[in-house]
Amino acid sequence: MDKLNNNIDKENRRSKNFLKNHVNSIIFLLLLTVIVSLITYYRVLVQMQIGPVSDSFDFLSNALVFAGQGIGYSDLFRPPLFPFIISLFFRLGYIFSSTIFALDGLIFIFGVIGMFMLLKLQFNNIESFLGGLLYATFPIVISLLGFGFSDLASVSFTIWTFYFLILAVKKDSKFFYLTFPFFILAFLTRYNNVLMIFPILLYLTINRGRINFKNLYIGIFASILTILPVLILFYEKFGNIIAPFISSGSLSTSFSSTIESNAYNPNVLFFIQKLPEFLGVQSFIILLIVALGVVLYLFKRFIGKNQNKNNSIKDLDLKNKNTKIKLILVVLFGIIFIGSFGRTVYLVSELLFFVIAYIFYDLTKNRNLTYYDVYIMVLAWFMAFFIFQSVFVFKTNRYFLPMAPPLAYFMILGLSEISKIIKLKFRNMNVTFPIIAIILTSIILLSTASLIPEIVPANKDIIVQNEQIELASQWFVSYDPNYKNQNIYSDIWPNFSWYLKTNVKMIPTLSAYVANPDGIKNYTINQADMTAFNNYLITNNADYYLSDIPGLNLKSYTSIKDFGNVTIYKKKT
Repeated sequence: MDKLNNNIDKENRRSKNFLKNHVNSIIFLLLLTVIVSLITYYRVLVQMQIGPVSDSFDFLSNALVFAGQGIGYSDLFRPPLFPFIISLFFRLGYIFSSTIFALDGLIFIFGVIGMFMLLKLQFNNIESFLGGLLYATFPIVISLLGFGFSDLASVSFTIWTFYFLILAVKKDSKFFYLTFPFFILAFLTRYNNVLMIFPILLYLTINRGRINFKNLYIGIFASILTILPVLILFYEKFGNIIAPFISSGSLSTSFSSTIESNAYNPNVLFFIQKLPEFLGVQSFIILLIVALGVVLYLFKRFIGKNQNKNNSIKDLDLKNKNTKIKLILVVLFGIIFIGSFGRTVYLVSELLFFVIAYIFYDLTKNRNLTYYDVYIMVLAWFMAFFIFQSVFVFKTNRYFLPMAPPLAYFMILGLSEISKIIKLKFRNMNVTFPIIAIILTSIILLSTASLIPEIVPANKDIIVQNEQIELASQWFVSYDPNYKNQNIYSDIWPNFSWYLKTNVKMIPTLSAYVANPDGIKNYTINQADMTAFNNYLITNNADYYLSDIPGLNLKSYTSIKDFGNVTIYKKKT
C-alpha cells in the first residue's frame, strides 16, 4: 500500500512540475488559440454570407457519398480526406453548406496550434506566439480561411508532419509513428503534398546517424495502414488503386489546351512579385527587416569572429581536397539550378535543390548549432512548393499557401536574431523582442480587423452567382417535378448538383469558356463555339442545359427562364 501511495505521490509531483515548467507556454498557446479562434469565427461568418465556391461543391457532394447519402453526382478523383471528415458531420445531421466553412476553420486552428508547437521547439514563448499569429494572419491566409477549399487543411497536416519529424529525430524516435501517418493525411487532403517527401528525405539523410530505423520502418508501415482504406476505395470505384493520383498528375496536360484560362501564367517569378500582396504591407516590411537579420545572423555565425571558439563555425579549409570538391559542386549545381529553372520539368529543379542543400549542409555544418539542420529542412520545405508552383504554368494566389508556414518560420528566426544583436535593456533584461512583438501584434490585429469586412464586397460576384443558381434550382424543381429522371447538363454542374440533389452532368470545357481555379470565367463566345455546345448536348440527348454563359443562341434549345446570368434551356420538341 505504501508503495502504491509513493507511486501516486511521484505522479502528482511529476504533473505539478510539468505544469510549473510549461505554464507560460500554455498561457501563450491559449492566448494564440483564442485570438485565432475569434478571427476564424468572424471569417467563417463572412464566408457564410458569400456561400460555397467552385471546388467546395465537389467536396460537399463527395462528403454525401462518404456519409451514405449520395445524390448521384460526385468527383472522387479529388483527394478524399477533407470530404471524409465533412461526412462525419453529415452523418450527425449537419448537412449544410456552412459545415464545410466551419470545418475548414477548425482544421486551420489545429494547424496554427501545430505552428506554435513547431516554433516552440527552438524559440521562446513570445517568439512562437508571434510566429503562429503571423502565419494565421497573412492576407493570403485570411482571404482563403473558411473558404471551403482543402488548401489550408492540407497545410495544417503538413505543419504537424514536420513537427513530429523533428521530435522523432531530436527527442524520441517513436514520433515516427505519427510523422508518416500525418504525411499521408496531408497527401490525402491535397495530392501536391507529395512534394513534402523532398524536405523529409533531406532531413532524414542529414540526420541518418541519429535515426532509429526500427521505429522509422514502423512509422512507414503505419502510414501504409493509413492509406490502405483509401486504396481499397479507389479499387472498388475505379478498378485501379492509383487512378486518382494519375488523374491529378496529368492535370497540367489536361489544362494545356485551354491557354485562355485566367490561371495560365508561365512567369516563374509570379510568387516573388506578388509577395507584398500575399503578406500585406506590414508583413512585407517585417520580411525586409528579417532579411537584414538573416544577413547579420549569417555574418555572425559564418564570418564574424567569436571569442568562444566552441560556438564558432570553423573556417572552410580550402586546402582540403574534399572541401574543394564540395564547394565546386555547390557552385556548379547552383548555376545549373538557376539556369534551368523554369526551362525544364519541375522534378529536375527539385532534385538539383535537394543535392545543393545536402552538400551545402555537409560543407557548413556545425554540431554546436542544434537547429541548423532544421533551418535547412524548413528552407527545403519552402523550396519544394516554390519550385513546383513556379514552374507549373497555371498559377493562382492560393497556391502560395503551402509556402506560408516556412516563410513565417524564417521571419521569426530573423526577428529573433535581430533582437539578440540590437539589445534594449530593462532591469538587465533584453526587451527588444517583446517590444517588437507588442508593436507587431497590434499592427497585425488592426490590419486583420480591417481586412475581413472587405472580403464580402470583393466577392460580390460569387454571392450573386450563388443566389441566382439557388433561385434557378428552386424554380426548376417546381417547373419539372420529374427533373431527377431527366438528362441535365451544365457548365456549373457541381453547383447545380448540390442544389438540385441530383447528378447534373458536365459539359466539356471549350476554348471559349474556361473557368480559373477560383471560379471566375472568361467569355469569348462565337458561332462555332455555340454550334459545338449545341451538337454536344444533342449527341448526349440532354433534356435541359443550365448555364451562366451569356449570349448563347442554341439551335436545338430554347431559353425557358432567366435568373440574371443564369439561364435554363430546354430541348426543343
